Amino acid sequence: MAGATAATAAGVSASQANTITVNLTNNYLSALGGNHLNADLTGDGQPDVTITNAFFYVVKPHYTTFPSPSYNRSAVRVFLNGVTAYARHNGYYPSGSVQLGSQHGFRSGNYGTGSLTGSIPIFFRDLHINNGTLTRGSLEVTVSDFAPAGGSKIQLNSFTYKTPDQGSSLGLLAIGAGGVLALRRWRATQERS
Repeated sequence: MAGATAATAAGVSASQANTITVNLTNNYLSALGGNHLNADLTGDGQPDVTITNAFFYVVKPHYTTFPSPSYNRSAVRVFLNGVTAYARHNGYYPSGSVQLGSQHGFRSGNYGTGSLTGSIPIFFRDLHINNGTLTRGSLEVTVSDFAPAGGSKIQLNSFTYKTPDQGSSLGLLAIGAGGVLALRRWRATQERS
């Protein structure tokens, strides 16, 4: 629930007049940190994304005398609304691979791609968003073959959705009191017309 709690008013930003982006915190799957994925993005107690087959592992090498996450072999994988998110780190020789949907990246040493960020389409219902109608949005996800002190990692960064011109309660919260007053004035002029 920590990810959903962070997805309330504190994480809301209005990037456009009717587009809302909610930043998520502590919503991740990490080889060393474990599974902290939360399907309830809006905080209403209902899943907003389908999370299946979450998997993580880490193998610490026996041949090194000092503990260091960079020597660990690790992997994470999960399906988010049926889209594959995967990352693998190969340990002593720093190499790895990442996948997010149809995007793939490979890294060997300092060359290549060790991290991918992309968007996954989502559809959700929340009584406080768009009056409970089915809302279309996107979930931004980052997969990394090596996150410092955490090995391979999949992070749910944020989700974005649109509101109608009248806005929703969460949308009004994002634009603040000035937006509420402007909306009330607009509605009053519409009623007089």
